[in-house]
Amino acid sequence: MKHVVCLCLLVMTGSPLIMNAQDSLIPEPSDTTAVAGVKKTKEKGPTFTYVRVGIDLSKVVSSALQKQYDVLEFQADVYYKKDLYFAAEFGTGNSLVENNYLKYKSHNTFISLGLDKTFFGKDFRGDFDNAFVGLRYGLGLINRGEAGYAIHDTVWGNTQGLIPAEHFIAHWLELTGGFRMELIKNIFVGWNVRARTFINPKKFEKLPPSYVAGYGRGDKNSNFGYNFYVLYGLGKRR
Repeated sequence: MKHVVCLCLLVMTGSPLIMNAQDSLIPEPSDTTAVAGVKKTKEKGPTFTYVRVGIDLSKVVSSALQKQYDVLEFQADVYYKKDLYFAAEFGTGNSLVENNYLKYKSHNTFISLGLDKTFFGKDFRGDFDNAFVGLRYGLGLINRGEAGYAIHDTVWGNTQGLIPAEHFIAHWLELTGGFRMELIKNIFVGWNVRARTFINPKKFEKLPPSYVAGYGRGDKNSNFGYNFYVLYGLGKRR
């Protein structure tokens, strides 16, 4: 009888022991459940919000200073997230081989695609000044015109002839690194160096172009180059 009386008193007074026992039977809300049964979802921030496009001024200057090639190269990149950019280069060019033995012209267009990864964190929201390293795959469509040749031989006499035109595709890989900085709002300059190597060098064993836009000297299976870009940016900074 004493036990029954004690139990009744505990219920009437709302003892913490009974309250805790009742609470333990109620399941705790999960991490994905919010007030009124609405699921919590992590909002993913928008990507590809800021784009830069520009021209390689170094190729404009070098093309004007010599007659071996005439090239225009452009670049575009888009900010993806944190320290990652998607990048592309594209352009076109003409080149000439002319000496006492050979004469032919070449024309090519190219595109290279890849990624750039920056080294340092942002100092403030929308800060796009940074050093970077990147990797590219390049593809060029090459048209070599008809080649004229001359063979000078004092014994058998001189010989002249023509070699038919040829069209083929060039593939290469390149590693690049450099930096970009904003001079004034949305106007950037960027300088980078590149190491490139042909994937299909056999295509260039016979009468290579003197210069391949996007790659460099056509008679080199591997080469080094540089670019100096001026770029304009537009979009939302994050």
